[in-house]
Amino acid sequence: MLKKFLTLILGFGLAAQVAAAPAATTPDTALKGTTEQLQKLIQANYKAYRADLPKFYKAVDEVVVPRFDVPYIAQLVLASNYKAATADQRSRFAAAFKNMMVRAYANAMLDNYNSIQIDWLPVRLGENDKTALVNTTMKSDSGKAYAIGFRVRNVDNDWKVFDIAVENISLITNFRTQLNAEIKKNGLDSVIERMEKGDFIEAAKKNGGAS
Repeated sequence: MLKKFLTLILGFGLAAQVAAAPAATTPDTALKGTTEQLQKLIQANYKAYRADLPKFYKAVDEVVVPRFDVPYIAQLVLASNYKAATADQRSRFAAAFKNMMVRAYANAMLDNYNSIQIDWLPVRLGENDKTALVNTTMKSDSGKAYAIGFRVRNVDNDWKVFDIAVENISLITNFRTQLNAEIKKNGLDSVIERMEKGDFIEAAKKNGGAS
């Protein structure tokens, strides 16, 4: 469970590396370019980031997060709860979910930035070329390989990620199932507060460690 969780987090990290690319640029080109850019950034500042995690979180937030379609991701994760949520709850949920991904991504990338090899497969464009699926194979130093699929859509002439499939497991579906069960049990405000504290990340690590 822990290994699967870490793989999912790495999937988020890779997905976060979508560049602010015009529609004329293919989704895989956008992913490749920013992947290399961020790896170089970490290589140049590794010690500083390791000594000051908030500094790295800030860099990730400023450089990477704008490449996520955060409002749409929040809508997909909340599903039927989205309509019942107030504007403030939607905003808080989107911000909390984004911050949760940033923390997980930053920690995983610092530990694994120089030990990941990515093989890029042909892009599958969706209807009207407004969405696309970028399939890749991610290989670690240990020789293990994972199938990672990035679902992106064109938003204001940028390719932005809205879902990731890790070994055919959708992260949107995964989080939606977990969070919506919590929402049904404890209410949306309670779930948002827990996300803001990072409880879901810690709980996932503990559950994984027990497996």
